[in-house]
This record gives sequence, structure tokens and C-alpha cells, in this order.
Amino acid sequence: MSKINWKSQSIVLTGACGGLGIQLAELLSAKGAKLLLLGRSEPELTALAAHLQQDCFVLDLCASDAISHLHQFIEQKNLRITGLINNAATTHEGLLEDATSEDIQRVIDTNLTVPVALIYRLLPRLRANHGWVMNIGSVFGAIGFPGQALYCASKFGLRGFSEALQRELQPEDVRVLYCAPRAIQTQLNNGVISRLNQQLKTSADAPEWVAQQIVHQIEQQQPLKTLGWPEKLFARLNGLLPELVNRSMKKPRILLHQLIKEKSL
Repeated sequence: MSKINWKSQSIVLTGACGGLGIQLAELLSAKGAKLLLLGRSEPELTALAAHLQQDCFVLDLCASDAISHLHQFIEQKNLRITGLINNAATTHEGLLEDATSEDIQRVIDTNLTVPVALIYRLLPRLRANHGWVMNIGSVFGAIGFPGQALYCASKFGLRGFSEALQRELQPEDVRVLYCAPRAIQTQLNNGVISRLNQQLKTSADAPEWVAQQIVHQIEQQQPLKTLGWPEKLFARLNGLLPELVNRSMKKPRILLHQLIKEKSL
């Protein structure tokens, strides 16, 4: 039985214009939740908000004053916030040595710094409503994978932050949830790593299915959920026997270097 009455929920959703974000927005709207959709693309965001008859706020969350502007908007409108879904994410595919300083800052800020800052600023409103936070992580928050060093760093951090904050808060306080999907069929997974996954015969899930799993996790207020098999097994093995998983990464590492070499030709 669901522990959430969706018609009483007022949720902030980041990354609303992405493949997974759109599916979450549509599913939550259908359940009767009130949403504040956040995204960078004004045409896409306003169109989605109009289609779903929801509120939206256009901003680049990585801008230095973005969180302050959002906080002011919420304060001025005195919005009731019961939930926050940190869905916005980005990645850098390839070798760390090929990343720029801008790549490093963009990935860490989007995937880790911004979710922490958002929770910090919205915590009083969430606490007042006995609310919840859903941090959307990744199986790469538990498994270091070649070609995804920056993404792994950010998602490992988000997983640790989620776990620590949940243990820090009182049981009657804000509930912190963390979902770890495997590869999703979106634009975020449409480059070197996508081709690597194809050669390794690694499955990618439809965003509609992932959204359903996330919403079900929120309904059950389940603190941690990992999606996909055998990824769930590998995540547990990596925590217990990392040297065993190390040996399984030889083939992905060799294929990664081959694909990057082919791309540069």
C-alpha cells in the first residue's frame, strides 16, 4: 500500500526536460501531484508545463546565483514543498586525461554540488511538511567504471551524502531516498559509453520503466533501490570483494581505449 497521497504532494523536479524527467513529470502529474518543473530550456520547459498544467521555473542550476533565485521565487510565492527530486544529471565520457577543467566542474556541480545545495536551502520547508527527497543516482555510484571517472565520482558522492543525511535526520524529519538506475535509453547515454555497452551486451532500460520504479520507491518510502540485473549484484560484490570486480573490468577498459582510438581517427 502506498505511503504517499499524491494529491497532497507539491514536488520540485530538476532536469524536467530530460528523457527521464519528462516521464517522471507525466507520471506524477497523472497521479495528481503538483509540480514545480525546473530546466534550462525555456521553450521545452514552458511547453511541458503547459501540457501538464504545472508550474515551471527556467534556470541553469549550475549558475552561481541559481539556487538563490529559485529560493527567492519559492519564498515570494510561499510555495508549499513536500518533495524534491534531484534528477538533473550530466556526464563526461572518455578518459579523465581528455577532460577539461570545465568538464570536471560541470559534472561535479550538476550531479553533486547542486543537489546538496538544493536540499540545504529547501530543508526547512521540507521539514515543516514532513517531506522527502529523492536523489537519482546510478549503479556507477557503487561501481567504478572505466570511461566514467567523473560521473562515478559525483554519483559515489551523492550516494554517500544521501546515506549520511538520512542517518543525520530524525525519523520524523525529512526522508532521504536514493535510487540507482543502470543505463537508461536517453541522450545522456548516447556516446562512447553507449557503444561500449552495446559491445559488452549491457542492457539499457526505457525511461518510462525507470520512472515507474522511482515513483514506486517514493510511494513505499524505500531508502535505497538499485535497478537492473546483474548490475545490482555487481554493486554488492564491489562493496564486499572489489578485487573480484577489478578483474571483470579488463575487457571494458580494453574496449574503451579501442573506441576512443577509433573516434580520434
